[in-house]
Amino acid sequence: MKNNNLIECGVSFIVALFSYLIIGPIIYALIYPYINGTLLSYASLFIPSLFTLLVLVILKRKRLIDDFRASRDRGFSLPLFLIFLSSSFIFLSLTTLLEGAKVNPAPMREKILSLFISLLFIPIQITIEEYIFRILPYKAVEEERMGGKRVYVLLSLISGLLFTLPHLFNKEVWAEGGYWAVIHYFLWGSLVMAGAIITKGFEFPLAMHLSNNLVVSIVANYKGSSLSSTSFFILENETSSPKAIMTFLLLFALEFIFFYTLKRRRHSECQE
Repeated sequence: MKNNNLIECGVSFIVALFSYLIIGPIIYALIYPYINGTLLSYASLFIPSLFTLLVLVILKRKRLIDDFRASRDRGFSLPLFLIFLSSSFIFLSLTTLLEGAKVNPAPMREKILSLFISLLFIPIQITIEEYIFRILPYKAVEEERMGGKRVYVLLSLISGLLFTLPHLFNKEVWAEGGYWAVIHYFLWGSLVMAGAIITKGFEFPLAMHLSNNLVVSIVANYKGSSLSSTSFFILENETSSPKAIMTFLLLFALEFIFFYTLKRRRHSECQE
């Protein structure tokens, strides 16, 4: 049974990675010359995500939904996901605007249409990425071994590395000071996996990833971004920075405070 689980996770990982990083981009490259307009160009970026989702649905069927259960005893908690999502979205929006974001001069109609494209496709994009870089590596480990410190650290580092490698093709990595973006990606991948292990669920990484990408695509994008949305505000930065990394670490700390506060409250209610 254990070997079967490892084989299934391995096959799913290879198929999803191949679909997302090779076949999907090839389809995108073939279609791109026939796409006209900023909004269609933005929407076409999600072709690899949509293709990979289709492949996974065909490959795994109902088991795909079951994979979002971190363990046999724990299902996906929508309330916990919404708490993480709303709090991180508000925090990231406020800190981004305080960084000196300026109103994007693009037409309002273009901003609103871009907003709808983001709300429609970004949840699919981040779900696919989280499934590949967090959920499958997590599920490949036996539940009984998940509590070990070595497994905890190793799994987090592997997730950070896996998450960083495909993002090395992003524009911000090749901008001046792009090494900060590489560090940011690695820390992001490692810490959200650590968050999944600590909270024993995938609500944390999914919510954090979704809130981050929604803030970038809708609230305030930055020049040179690989996610070419028409946001309501715009930042001058072309890549990450030590300040952005510190903000990100602070957000993680605050989210864990929320989590442990809720956990203590529930524990107190159960005792009463």
